[in-house]
Amino acid sequence: MTGAQIVTQPPMTGRHHVALHLAHRWFAFLEAPGGELDAHLKMFHPQVQLSGHRGNHLFACDHESLVAWFAAVPDVISSHHIVHSNFSTAENGDGLLSMVVAYQAPDQLDMHGSIISYETRIEFAMGDPRFSALDKTPILPNRRLEYETSWSTNRVLAWVHAELGGITDSDGQLRVALGSDVRQVSAQVTAPEGSRAYEALVSGIGGNPAELRAVRLKLNDDVRTTIPTVNMVQPIAL
Repeated sequence: MTGAQIVTQPPMTGRHHVALHLAHRWFAFLEAPGGELDAHLKMFHPQVQLSGHRGNHLFACDHESLVAWFAAVPDVISSHHIVHSNFSTAENGDGLLSMVVAYQAPDQLDMHGSIISYETRIEFAMGDPRFSALDKTPILPNRRLEYETSWSTNRVLAWVHAELGGITDSDGQLRVALGSDVRQVSAQVTAPEGSRAYEALVSGIGGNPAELRAVRLKLNDDVRTTIPTVNMVQPIAL
């Protein structure tokens, strides 16, 4: 019997990191009120297509209708955990990011939730990367009864992927600590929505042979900014 060949996962590309940066920003904006809408709209093409149910329902087709859609979204606590994602490149150079997302929204009597399939297209050609299309299709109920916040996780990962994607001005401490060959990255954060200061544990897998790397972050945050401010990046010996 011949053993199965294990193919090493290649490092994430800069565009993959940038695509996930946009995705985490998108979700964090939905999870805590007070975000700066004009800055958030720059993440979207002027003729962005926001659809549902595999394109069968159109929520928005430009910035004006997207603003109306944001206004119609209930202003309640919610969470969006990216459980799995894939990134590929379209023939015209656009990025294609597909995600499986666990969504929750608690109320006084019940927990609402679903597992949602997201298909997104990201335009890179015009300089600042931005979504040109997004489709969100519920595929399963999320029956988890205990609410698990994700706002601070999404804020941290928006910063992490911006750093690893090379679209921030920084001293590069995170890239030194996690390496330039990251294959997976995750964050452990428990701060509730709208927190002004918190800490995070960020881990990544990279290298050949693969190894686990981790850093501790201290952050200050303001929901009006696109990403939090990181005051400390401390590598952790494992």
